[in-house]
Amino acid sequence: MTDVPPSRFLRLVLRADAFAVSRTGNMTLIPLLLVLVVTDTVVGYVAAGVLFSAVVATGVAARRHERVGVSSRR
Repeated sequence: MTDVPPSRFLRLVLRADAFAVSRTGNMTLIPLLLVLVVTDTVVGYVAAGVLFSAVVATGVAARRHERVGVSSRR
């Protein structure tokens, strides 16, 4: 099989995931989510939900890419 490099968008998602799982990413995202929730406004809740959903989605996409890359090498 030939290795196809990831698209620009997937590279961006992989970089976002790498940041999110790093120590710096955790130390940035956790307080940011807490501040958004503590504002006790609808906008804060929505922004926190969107940010959390984006972090989860990048993680899922990165794990799927990792799994597909491993299975294609076999």
